[in-house]
Amino acid sequence: MEVGQLIAIFGREPSLSLWELSRNLGCADFEVATRDLAVFDSPQNLEVAELQSRSGGLVKVGRIMGVVDALSGLAAILEKNWPDLIPAGSTARVNFGVSAYDAGQTPDRHFRTALKRQAQRFKKYLTANHRSARLVESKESTLPASALVQGKILQQGFEILVLVSPQKLYWGVTLTVQDISRYGRRDFGRPARDSHSGMLPPKVAQILINLTQPKSEEVFLDPFCGSGTILQEAALMGLKKILGSDLSQKAVSDSLRNLDWLKQKYEPVDLADLQIFESDIKELPAKLKSESIDLIATEPYLGPPQKGRAIVGNILPLVSALSRQYIPWLEILGKLLKPAGRMAMVWPFFKVENHGYFLQLQQALPQTKLKIIPPSKHFLTLPWFRSTPRGTVLYSRPDQVVGREIVLLGKNV
Repeated sequence: MEVGQLIAIFGREPSLSLWELSRNLGCADFEVATRDLAVFDSPQNLEVAELQSRSGGLVKVGRIMGVVDALSGLAAILEKNWPDLIPAGSTARVNFGVSAYDAGQTPDRHFRTALKRQAQRFKKYLTANHRSARLVESKESTLPASALVQGKILQQGFEILVLVSPQKLYWGVTLTVQDISRYGRRDFGRPARDSHSGMLPPKVAQILINLTQPKSEEVFLDPFCGSGTILQEAALMGLKKILGSDLSQKAVSDSLRNLDWLKQKYEPVDLADLQIFESDIKELPAKLKSESIDLIATEPYLGPPQKGRAIVGNILPLVSALSRQYIPWLEILGKLLKPAGRMAMVWPFFKVENHGYFLQLQQALPQTKLKIIPPSKHFLTLPWFRSTPRGTVLYSRPDQVVGREIVLLGKNV
C-alpha cells in the first residue's frame, strides 16, 4: 500500500461489493482485498463522489495519507495534520471519528482500546487549543455510514481510517460516505411501493446494473420491472434508452408513477426514451427485435413467500418448478440480447437446515445461448469470498429461507 491510493470500504456483502467495484473500475487487480476493503490506484478521471453514489456495495471511499510507525503516535500525527483535514474555512466545532479496518490483519479488542485512547488524546489537544471538538464513537471498531451522516462528520470535521496490515499501520481519511437517507427515500418514499413486486433494495439494483458495465447510450431492459426499482436506478446512472415490462398492469402503473416521481425529485433525470409496457415475457420477441438489447438487469419471480420453518419436502418440488419456468425465460432473453450484451439476473436459492437448494439451470444454459461470466479467478481464491462452484455470488441474510443468487450472463458466441 502507498500514500495516495484509494480505499473502498465494503458493505454487508463484501463479495458483491468487491465484484461490483471491479466491474465499475474495469479491473480485478487490487493490491489489498479483504472482507473489509480494497485498496487500489485511482484511475485517471475517476470522480470519487460519482463512484460512491452509483455503487450499492460501497459504504465509504477514502484515501491513504501516510504510515503510522506505532499506534501510540497516531494522536501526534493528527495534531500536526488536522487543519488540512477539516473543510476549508470552517470555524465550527470539529466533529471527528476513527475506524480501524482489516487490511490483512484483524484489529483485536486491545487494538481498538488503544485506538480509542489516541482519539481521546487528540480531542483533549483540540480542547486545550481552544477548538471545540466532538468525538463520534461506536461500539464496533468502525463507524457506520449513519454515524457519519447524522454526526455531520464530513461537513464539520473528518474520519480517520486506520488500516491494519501484518507489516505496517496506515492512516487515511474518508472522502465520501454512502448517503443512506437518499436510498431510504428511493425505497420507502416512492408513491407506489408493492411488497410483492417491489422488495428489491435500491442498493442491490445498483449492483446488478453495475455488473453489466453500462454505458449511457446502450439499450437497457428490465423484463420483470415490478414497481420500477431497477429502472429508477438505471435512470439515475445516466442510462438514456430504458425499457421495462411486466405481466402485471398494476406493476406497470406503479413503475410509471415512481419514475415520474423520480424525475420531479432528482433533476435532471432524462426519461425521454423511457418505455414501460405490459407484457408477458413470452410475448417480448413479438414486441422487441432480436438482438436489440445491450443490457438486462432483472429480478424475476422468486417463488412464493416462505413463512415459518421451511421443509425440504416442500422446497425440492418448488426448485424443480422454478427451474422449468426459468429455462424458457432465459431462452427468450438470450435471443433479445446483442452478441456483446450483458445480463445481470437474480436467481432464487433456498436455505433449509444449513443446506442450500439451487435452481437446476446449468445444463440448460447451452440451449439458451447464454453463459455465466464468473468473478475474477483471483476473487474466487479469497477465503471469505462467498461464491458458488458455477461462478455466481450469493446475497442473503442469516434468517432468510429465500436468498438471491446473483448471476452475470453473456452470449455464448
